[in-house]
Amino acid sequence: MKTFSLEYFFEPLMDDPSYFTKKMFGGLAVYFGGLMVAVISESIGDREWKGVTYSYDIWNGVLFCTSREHHDSLNRSFPSFKSHPILGKWLYLPMSEVDFEAEVVKVVKAISQFDERIGIVPGTKKKKSKKKKRLSKKKVKK
Repeated sequence: MKTFSLEYFFEPLMDDPSYFTKKMFGGLAVYFGGLMVAVISESIGDREWKGVTYSYDIWNGVLFCTSREHHDSLNRSFPSFKSHPILGKWLYLPMSEVDFEAEVVKVVKAISQFDERIGIVPGTKKKKSKKKKRLSKKKVKK
């Protein structure tokens, strides 16, 4: 089982009974207070998406789950956040940021205080409906 070194930043949340993690997008989704609050991704080297090359690895850092309505406010509070090139509704903190560690610590503290700007209600998987195959009515010659 793959371990994620960045998970230690979330230790302040781990004693809460609502805390858990789950594999997602090749990373590790972090849940707290009934919300999905972050996805840790540790994949070095991928900097391109749809013909655009970024100055940072797009899957090596922490994505913080939020809605677009909170982006401006969160960017003022956490200036190193970037809109993720693929998952644009979430804000991303690349590990290459100079103040990465200090910023993650601040965000985790905000999460521990139930900052309403961070976290989304996790989606539920839709069960596949078992559609019955309709038998075509063939005309029978008499």
